[in-house]
Formats: sequence, structure tokens, C-alpha cells
Amino acid sequence: MEKQVVRAVSVLQKGGIIVFPTDTVWGIGAALDRPEAIKKLYEIKKRKAFKPTAVLVGSLTQAKKLGELNSRAISLIKDFWPGGLTLIVKATSIVPLSIQGKNNTVGLRMPDHNLLLQLLNKLDFGLVATSANFAGMPAPTQKEVVDERLKSLADLVLTGENSGLEPSTVVDLTSRPAKVLREGLVPSGKLPLDN
Repeated sequence: MEKQVVRAVSVLQKGGIIVFPTDTVWGIGAALDRPEAIKKLYEIKKRKAFKPTAVLVGSLTQAKKLGELNSRAISLIKDFWPGGLTLIVKATSIVPLSIQGKNNTVGLRMPDHNLLLQLLNKLDFGLVATSANFAGMPAPTQKEVVDERLKSLADLVLTGENSGLEPSTVVDLTSRPAKVLREGLVPSGKLPLDN
């Protein structure tokens, strides 16, 4: 496992793209501090330019570099990270404009997946990550259903298993009350969002 992580970090730091398992669906990603890699990620996915893309982080320290975390965010992080909850917060100046949402926001998530956490904690700023599918196609829940063409366009495909069968729940914390933008792995009924 460790060799695979070291290799993945090397690929990412050189501006490469990796396909990887998570605790939700299979993902594809690029290092946040490699603008050309982010551009390549969008081209591979056939994703519209400037469509927001979330960032996977390995620690609260990484998350604080990328987003303005208020008390609501910290409370949800304590209860649901690592796990299937993506939080939309105001982005810091480190976050590339190309992946930000409207009003300078960014989606952050810490996955509950040992291999991926090892990898993320060896990166400075986390992984710009999205589901490992072409735009408009279903998110793959198993490695076997990741499109072979997509795999061939990546620089490295990690081995391992994903531990979830649906994407993360996405919550926008920049509005009051907070809004659930996508239902997913964490049931919205479990989230204290009425403040």
C-alpha cells in the first residue's frame, strides 16, 4: 500500500492525473497546486470549464488552508469527517478560480478511506477530485465499471476497493439556513442544518 501511495504522490506532483477508490464512488483527480493538471482533468472528463469541483483533504489543517471554516463547519466536521459529507464554504485565495463555485466558494471533504487519507496527507493542499466518469455519465461504484477509455487517459490507476456505493452528501454552508445541494452517503436528516 505504501509503495502505491508514494508512486501516486510522485505522479500528482509532476502534474499527473490519478484514478482512485474512495469511501463513496471511484474518483479521478489532480493536485490542487498544479494548474495544468486541473485543466487536463477537466479535458479528460469533458467537464465544462469553471464548473466547480470539490477538493479532498486529509486533515483539518489542510481544510483550513482552503476554506473559511466557521463554527457551523467545525461542528459538522467533528461529527461527520472523515466521511461522506462535502461542505461548501468560502474559498481562501489558495483555491484556483477554475474550480470555485459562485461567490468564491469551494467544496471540501475528508474521505473515510485509509489509502486515500495516506495519500492526501502527503500532499500540500489536497486533491481536486470528481467521480471517475465522463461528464453526464453515471458515477462508478466499482472499479470494473470505470470506463476503460477514462482509465487510459489517466497517468495512474490505483488498486483497492471503494467502500461506498453513492456519492457524498453536499451541503452549502454559505447560506442560512444551510442547504442540501445533493443527497448522498450521509442522510440529510442526520445533519443539524436549521441554524
